[in-house]
Amino acid sequence: MTRSAIVPTILALCAAGSAAALDHEFAYAPMVVGAAAGTTPEYFVGVDAALQSKVTDDYRVIADDTALALDAQFRGYGLGVALCTDWAVGQSTDYTRPGHKFNPGELLRTEIRVDWAIEIRDPRDANIPLLQIIPHLNYVTYPSQRDVYSADYNNWLKDRQRWLGVDAWWALPVEGVELGAGVEQNLSTEWRATRAGLGGREFIQYNAVDLAFWQLINLADAEYREVVGGEDKTGVTTLVAGGRATIPMFGQDVYGFVEVEASYWLDQDIRENLKDAGMDSGDVVLSVGLNWMPQ
Repeated sequence: MTRSAIVPTILALCAAGSAAALDHEFAYAPMVVGAAAGTTPEYFVGVDAALQSKVTDDYRVIADDTALALDAQFRGYGLGVALCTDWAVGQSTDYTRPGHKFNPGELLRTEIRVDWAIEIRDPRDANIPLLQIIPHLNYVTYPSQRDVYSADYNNWLKDRQRWLGVDAWWALPVEGVELGAGVEQNLSTEWRATRAGLGGREFIQYNAVDLAFWQLINLADAEYREVVGGEDKTGVTTLVAGGRATIPMFGQDVYGFVEVEASYWLDQDIRENLKDAGMDSGDVVLSVGLNWMPQ
């Protein structure tokens, strides 16, 4: 059940459907409760770059065209800081501004995440992780959107996402299989939304190829669903499934990956509202990129 052989290469810094209530990415170099000094990794540094078929935020489409994701993360003694950015490559429609398209090179989305990964291990075998608990704070903004708010310009969420929450992942007796749950409360005084997620993830190593899979179901309160989908009642939002294959590449500590993630809005009324706004009720995001993770 040990993850030590596969964790460094299955890790991605930011999820394709970033800023969801439950982050399915593995938190490397956590603070291990009760571990002796020097027996577990104390630091982690990673940088990745990827071309992705579109940009989403909690499975809402921000830009429906090719984009470049540039991400970086540092973790020391369990405390982590990540910066995730998405840059326009194609000229997709700006859903917040009728008749406007993004220009190549525009910074579409920025996410800053601060977290503290705490790991509890099996008391019978200190090499086997049992539980990761990850309190976190996420700030999300859209730099390409104007700062001025108006009735005909749908940029209300530009500076109103400050999510405080906690994730937990429990390792099952089956090697590489985990169950997780997460909940977040938005700290913005103008949008007191709450969202949550339940899910599973699986890690498999096949020769030089590392495989990761995840499945999520997301929920939210009436305030969240009304702003995002126009439906004023608490309930489920999206069903998500994804996978990633990672292989060693040229140079030391460089890995290539291919990732695909599909999402679908489960509420029929929200799907109809998205359709009326010219947006899809289900999406598939394909990403191809490189990770640099010095050991």
